[in-house]
Amino acid sequence: MTSTTTLPIAMPAQHRERLLRLAREVSFPPGARLFEEDRPADRFWIVRTGTVVLDIRVPDGRNAAVESLGHGELLGWSWHFPPYRWHQGAEALSPVRAWEFDAKTVLTTCAEHPEFGRAIASWVGQVVADRLQKTRIRLLDLYAPHGSGILP
Repeated sequence: MTSTTTLPIAMPAQHRERLLRLAREVSFPPGARLFEEDRPADRFWIVRTGTVVLDIRVPDGRNAAVESLGHGELLGWSWHFPPYRWHQGAEALSPVRAWEFDAKTVLTTCAEHPEFGRAIASWVGQVVADRLQKTRIRLLDLYAPHGSGILP
């Protein structure tokens, strides 16, 4: 899985290395909830192995899956924007290994190293745009009169 939003493609090597120096390795079993919509967002992850499903609350009270994430992908972007609350939920679909980052530490490093900060902001912005588009299409598939999440 390599898209323009995965870490190896989205960020130059020197900034990737600086970011990864701030990481700690974590793992999650299948079914673990990593975060819940509208809760405080104080960390984020880069998936190393496994699959994480992003979901949103829908009108009938359940969570609807909107996207699956895998190797090299950013899990969580709400830590980057006030009010720092999750916009979606996330659950491990399979055993997951990831690098975990403390948001405050990364944001402080961004402020101390503006070029790094711009690289992080650009990467996170690309991820947000990509996720919003995928969520929109998924919701059209679920709720539009004729499905049709595909644009004409």
